[in-house]
Amino acid sequence: MNIICKNKTEPANGLYQKNVCVKTFLCAACALCMLFPAFSQSAYMPAYTSHRVEAVDTRSEGFGGFHFADTESIYSLFSNPATLSFIKTKTLWPPFVAVSSGGPFDKLAKLHLDIARIVNAKDVDPADKQRLIKAILDTIGPSGFNLSEQIGTPLTFGRINKNLGWGFINTVYADARVPALTNFDIRGGSDWAFVLGYAIPVVDLEKWGTLSLGFSGRFTVQLETQAKRLDPLLSGKYGKDPDIAIPVYLSLGLGFDMGVQYTVFDILTLALVWQDVYSPVWTKTYESTKAFENGKGSKFVQTPVESKLGAGIKVDIPLKTVTNGVISRWAVYTDYYNVWPLFRKNGVYRNPVLEFSLGTEMELFKVLVLRLGVKEMYPALGLGLNLGKFKMDFSAYGKELGLEPGYAPQLNMGFSMAVKY
Repeated sequence: MNIICKNKTEPANGLYQKNVCVKTFLCAACALCMLFPAFSQSAYMPAYTSHRVEAVDTRSEGFGGFHFADTESIYSLFSNPATLSFIKTKTLWPPFVAVSSGGPFDKLAKLHLDIARIVNAKDVDPADKQRLIKAILDTIGPSGFNLSEQIGTPLTFGRINKNLGWGFINTVYADARVPALTNFDIRGGSDWAFVLGYAIPVVDLEKWGTLSLGFSGRFTVQLETQAKRLDPLLSGKYGKDPDIAIPVYLSLGLGFDMGVQYTVFDILTLALVWQDVYSPVWTKTYESTKAFENGKGSKFVQTPVESKLGAGIKVDIPLKTVTNGVISRWAVYTDYYNVWPLFRKNGVYRNPVLEFSLGTEMELFKVLVLRLGVKEMYPALGLGLNLGKFKMDFSAYGKELGLEPGYAPQLNMGFSMAVKY
């Protein structure tokens, strides 16, 4: 590709010439990317649909996501209400920080270096030009460019006591999907939810185990905006030009879950969970942020959240006595999140293997926690530090954004820290 940089004699030292050359080259690189085809599942941009409100749970992310039979965390209230019979008094303290980020971090770092090399160079070398074009194409890739950010706010808290649990969730998020520079979808918003659950130990057979039946209900509020045009963002006209509007979606919802859990010998735990048994959502659409401020929106339209039926197994490995407390706790989990698509012929669903999860968590000296798992066919790992009133967790895991394993992978990292007041 030949790029011609026209000179001007007005400024001294050639600074103007260099800036024109760099800007011209970057524009040409972007034009090339616009012509680059993105034949992928991510190119399909669905209209706004409400989603199940989930908390930012860094601990679970580090060993394969949430597990239905998990009884070590208060976050189990949000995934399986039947666990409330097996969880002693626990309090969810507002997180000091809880964040989960996803994207091609390695490619972005390389792209940044290539751009900096050109901007800082006295003369733009043709090899650097080709390198930058290749870096941009690699960043977009055959499955598109995806970024995500989710933050759990201090309005996330709750408590479990005597088979009864309640909790508030508040998250702020942003997602960007760019199959090509001419087609993108950027969404951002905030979710609120109040969850109330209760579990009944139906059968208590002492040493032979306990069977628990749990129910939970929730009320949710979701507020989201969406941008799908590139030129207004580049020109800064979004929110200024009345002909270019950012739609706002307000959703109010109810949700009901139920679960059954059986534990025997304090070693084996089986769980069966039906999420969103009945979860209607009413959505109102505002054509622009100004319309939202003025309260001028459409009528509420009811849509259901798709239900899921899943199962999980937990095996506790009792090594505390054998290791003299070195391994204070060790458990292995496996789950299948949704079996309904296996029995449905109509509709577009993900590959069934993406519903499988496997994870293990080992606690050392009741302080350090090591985690390892697999979810959506990608590895996950995590570390935890529990110092009583201070708790910190880190996670790194893969996520599949497409319908098939390996088609649109995304690297994610999470970090959370909480302090008991």
